[in-house]
Amino acid sequence: MMNDVLLSRLLAGVGLLLSACGFSSAQNLVANAQFEDPNTCVEFNATCAPEAWREVNYGRTFYINREKGGKAGFMLSNNPNMRTFLFTELLCPLEPGQSYKVTFDLNLRGAPFFPFGFWLSKENLSEHFRPDTVAATVDFSEGASLKKLKKMVWVPFSGRFEARGGEQFLYIGMMGPATPDKYDWTSVFYIDNITLEPVRGNGDLCATAPEKLKALYAYDRRHVGEPQEEIEQKQDSIPVAAEVEEEEEEAPAVLAAPQPDTLLLSGVCFDFNKSTLNAHYAAVTDSLADKIMARHPQKILINGHTDNIGTDEFNRTLSLARAHTAAGILVTKGFPADNIVCDGKGESLPVATNDTESGRAANRRIEFILW
Repeated sequence: MMNDVLLSRLLAGVGLLLSACGFSSAQNLVANAQFEDPNTCVEFNATCAPEAWREVNYGRTFYINREKGGKAGFMLSNNPNMRTFLFTELLCPLEPGQSYKVTFDLNLRGAPFFPFGFWLSKENLSEHFRPDTVAATVDFSEGASLKKLKKMVWVPFSGRFEARGGEQFLYIGMMGPATPDKYDWTSVFYIDNITLEPVRGNGDLCATAPEKLKALYAYDRRHVGEPQEEIEQKQDSIPVAAEVEEEEEEAPAVLAAPQPDTLLLSGVCFDFNKSTLNAHYAAVTDSLADKIMARHPQKILINGHTDNIGTDEFNRTLSLARAHTAAGILVTKGFPADNIVCDGKGESLPVATNDTESGRAANRRIEFILW
């Protein structure tokens, strides 16, 4: 969340960029491209993501904000349901037939390299993005790196593409179908210093860029659902703002407030179409409750989710009842009931397709958001 003084300074900076025609950075269409400005979400008054950047499919947000600067990450996986993406709206829509150049710095965080890409769309699909059904607008393989890749070193990348026209929403991550690996794997890459600008431009952004920047920075909600009248009663699904220790930095992270943490309980732990716990998974639920208590949270939000089998009303009722069942476990272990908020999302917020059994299984879940 940004105050008026900071917003004024940002807009003034944009004005200077618009007038600096001699520099290519004046035409960078990506806001907060270095992730320097953290967003403080209105739900819990805590740093949860970079300004102007939001989550995709209600996934996790990997964000580090240190004295040496900010950077953000995305998760790659052979399983499309496990991938996360960085998402933002460009300051100006792309022009048809125009060639654009993309540059950024990448850190593998010790992982092997896997190809990924930038995908651009005319519509905002961030709440129902299907990465397995799209091909990246511009792909990045090892050959796109400008220096030899090293697992813990920032390496510059560069690429070009031609716009169809009207694209304004940017997604960064791993596109394409699942790969036939024996086991699911995940890796998190971190990215910084992103530029996306026309190869042949006039040095200026579009006339609406300052207002777009203002709107992007003014949007402080980063989590699922619409704002409620009482912030204390927020009932939203909160993505993790994960922090990763950096080898080259010893200073602690500079954070505005404690970061949220999210734990999941699979719907398989409940009896079929009921809110009662399945006795076969008692050890699983008890272990998860112990992990939650060991983290000593101050508040807990519990969101219940279902697949799309059944009516909307039934699924909302079932998901809320299961959330209350989960809350009861924590209360029996000594957590104050007044510090727990439960909500039933029903089938409204899927994390996977409901067209397959594996996707429906992923959607049947309980989310514990710890603060």
